[in-house]
Amino acid sequence: MLAHQQYTGEFNKLLQTFDVWINFSKASFDYLLVLLDIWVRAFEELMRELISSQNKGETVENLRQFLQVWSSIFDRVFAQRFHSEDALEIQGKFMNAAITWRLHQQQLMEVFLKMNDLPTRSELDEVYRSLYELRKEVKNLKKTLAESFNNEVL
Repeated sequence: MLAHQQYTGEFNKLLQTFDVWINFSKASFDYLLVLLDIWVRAFEELMRELISSQNKGETVENLRQFLQVWSSIFDRVFAQRFHSEDALEIQGKFMNAAITWRLHQQQLMEVFLKMNDLPTRSELDEVYRSLYELRKEVKNLKKTLAESFNNEVL
């Protein structure tokens, strides 16, 4: 009965992780739409700028000049769009969803590792912590032993 309850809890974690993944996918899609909007707006402005320059009799002489115009326009559009309130909100949701997804992903990995009798990250972290503490203790013991040996010799 206990194993059944354990697997039920792990199945619930799996379902929660799936919900978190869906939320992350949606937030990622929304963020990509903002980026796509930036590219489209920047391209439209670039075309307007090139047409306006041509109508004035100005031409782009080389690739370097073209890239300067393109970069200037893209930077301006990117800054305007990314500083808008809705874009900032979308970025925030994306970052929160990504962090939540990563945490759930780690928890799910721990469940799978436990189910397959493999050491989990938290178990390995505990082993590393113990090793670190033991090394410090051995170092202190060596130091104390050396000091007591030096005091006896004197």
